[in-house]
Amino acid sequence: VLTIVVSDAIVVTEAPARSGIWAKKATLSGTLVKETSETLSFQYRKSGSQEWISVPAVLSGTSMSAEVTQLEPGTTYEYQAVAGTQASVKTITFTTEEATTLPNSSFEDWHTPDKAMVIYPQGGEMFWDSGNHGSATMNKNVTTPDETYKHSGKYSVKLQSQFVGIMGIGKFAAGNLFTGQFIGRDGTNGILDFGRTFTSRPSKLRGYIKYTPGTVDYSETDALTNGATDIGIVYIALGDWDAPVRITTKDKNLFDKNDEKIIAYGEQELTTQTQGQDGGLLEFEIPLDYRSLTRIPSYIVIVASASKYGDYFTGSTGSTMWLDDLELIYE
Repeated sequence: VLTIVVSDAIVVTEAPARSGIWAKKATLSGTLVKETSETLSFQYRKSGSQEWISVPAVLSGTSMSAEVTQLEPGTTYEYQAVAGTQASVKTITFTTEEATTLPNSSFEDWHTPDKAMVIYPQGGEMFWDSGNHGSATMNKNVTTPDETYKHSGKYSVKLQSQFVGIMGIGKFAAGNLFTGQFIGRDGTNGILDFGRTFTSRPSKLRGYIKYTPGTVDYSETDALTNGATDIGIVYIALGDWDAPVRITTKDKNLFDKNDEKIIAYGEQELTTQTQGQDGGLLEFEIPLDYRSLTRIPSYIVIVASASKYGDYFTGSTGSTMWLDDLELIYE
């Protein structure tokens, strides 16, 4: 039996591209099936709500689209394409990305299971790590909680570059902090895994910082020689790596901000004394530059160092950075 269905639909609702759905905005999709003089739009609402919100559609060929903003993260919405007053019979649902937060980003929780101080509570899960595992072999922690300068709570995190050794035998170690884990040592060289699993897409990193650069007194690279002023750095990357990014300082297998796996990147270099008017911490923001709007991340890498060239055992024993209340901003 041949069944012919004649549809009088002018527009049809289409599923949105996954990459078009963010935490607080989304691009709605539809198709114009028949030419019309009617006004084209979309109507959308939170699932379970009765009230539709109408937004005008942009037409490109036969493709309809509209970007809706001010959505709530981790929330399911539904929408229909509309021509005049006639809505498509097809309703599409989507769920916005989570506005995922950074654990222990006020740096309140620490413990010392061995010689190395770690940045998570006893019995808790590690998210941040530092170079303390290496420096603690010489009874020094380069990254510690600090009560002197802070934005909120009891502590900030203090990254203090220093020479780690005995009787002049040792290495320069940068005060550092990163999302990931210290894996081990190859001689005096560190093996680190940068990155924690993460699938959201923030627009920027915000936090509070104070930085005092010293004069470089250890140098093993022409990029920054003895007598120069040290450089601090904070950077953030989202990427679709299959595993954490393995860093091995011995063979200079370091983080590459031009890695093709990076979806979004932002950094702030600090070349001078940086602090608030009261000598305390200053608010800072690092916008994320998205290199692709169609890829979804699998990992987040955040790294802070009181000495940018610490991986080259280069910097100043007078350089110190304080950080507090790191926060991801979603737009």
